[in-house]
Amino acid sequence: MGSTKHFHSNRARAPRRTGRTRVASRRKVKPPQRPDIDAMLGRLSDAISIVTTAANAFLGAEECAGSTNAGDLGDEIITLRHGVRALRGVYDELDVAIRSVRP
Repeated sequence: MGSTKHFHSNRARAPRRTGRTRVASRRKVKPPQRPDIDAMLGRLSDAISIVTTAANAFLGAEECAGSTNAGDLGDEIITLRHGVRALRGVYDELDVAIRSVRP
């Protein structure tokens, strides 16, 4: 009956603490960086350009197939063009809002 603790072999031991864990806990957490709004708007603009190009390609393919009537365009193309208009509207709103709050 000694003074040391005995562990059962079927019980998991808690990991030993080393000096490294103490140093890691003392490290300062960096404050979050401010988002780069200009870069975000640039990526949004690129995405709008990509979707616009795809919509125009679908429209061109539809016209090459012999249908030049706007009523004969597929629902997918009309929906895609509507999405492009919606994205451009959001981009413009964001751009105006950001300019109004910047010093």
